[in-house]
Amino acid sequence: MSQGVATEELKSELSVQAVTCRALFLRLIDNGYSESLLQSRYGLSLSYLDAEENRVPLDRYYALWRDAVSYTKEPDLALQLAAEELSQSMGLVGHVFFNCKTLRSAIEHYQRYYRIVNESIQIELQSNDQDFAICYHVKEPAIYSSYEMEYSLALAAYRARRLLQSGLDIRYVSFPHSKPAYAASYETLFQCPVKFDQPVASIVFNAAYLDYPMPRNSPTLYRVLTVHLDRILASLKANLSIKEQVRQIVAKKLSDPNLDAGTVARRLNMSRNTLYRRLKKEGVSYHEIVDEVRSEFAIRSIKEDKYSFTELAFLLGFSEVSAFSRAFKRWTGSTPNKYGK
Repeated sequence: MSQGVATEELKSELSVQAVTCRALFLRLIDNGYSESLLQSRYGLSLSYLDAEENRVPLDRYYALWRDAVSYTKEPDLALQLAAEELSQSMGLVGHVFFNCKTLRSAIEHYQRYYRIVNESIQIELQSNDQDFAICYHVKEPAIYSSYEMEYSLALAAYRARRLLQSGLDIRYVSFPHSKPAYAASYETLFQCPVKFDQPVASIVFNAAYLDYPMPRNSPTLYRVLTVHLDRILASLKANLSIKEQVRQIVAKKLSDPNLDAGTVARRLNMSRNTLYRRLKKEGVSYHEIVDEVRSEFAIRSIKEDKYSFTELAFLLGFSEVSAFSRAFKRWTGSTPNKYGK
């Protein structure tokens, strides 16, 4: 199978929350695009897009972005819509975010439930003594959309700054894509330095904000919403391949010395032999998945210069730096200290 075909298949398999498309539909209609033509072209209606539980395939969503930018002749449309969305009602994930006790708890919930919003993006949280980063990783570079990433980061930053009682002082935001002609719009919206051509999309702010109390904090509403979101999340996980479910577990537990196929199998409510058999049907082994997750994390971390080699070896579950170095050379053909130089 060619890379192009595989990419298109992935776009059709992954999905976004239907309400995510609503702002694009309304902007096109406001600019004279026929609602009936939109419905015919995309097989979607405004009533369908109103339901939190409905899904739209990723390829259809990205085609909608391209058409909307082309039709409106507004290259910074994603940034405009993010600013306008503040005055609109938030989705369930947004309401859970603002009804947590602290910003730390809210961000952890954001990480957990973001797959409901967009299955193609995985949220990773990174921190040190000074900074905290919310990183947006796309499953495959080939399915990256600058419009979607602009919209996602701008909406998150804009709402946090405006709805938190004392605002949020963002150190900087970063994007993997190159600096566009409308870069001035970024500075206006984010009100902080913006970095382009970076390894990952991220929002970085002072870690001291993590203990900030959230303004709403309704325990009753929080419980109701999380139960509903957990049900939606469970239905999405049911559609994941076993390989992807294993990848998610392994990615969160790489440094755990007790992590093995048996542990993962129990997390998936199956025996080790059943796990092996089902992975074999998908053309992959457990050890290949672990190796793949380790290599991706190692390469990304070295590019971002985040950890010492000793720290990285520990985080990846290696007992010695020398074992990590040998594995890294097998993955890349280069030793860690020479990689990318």
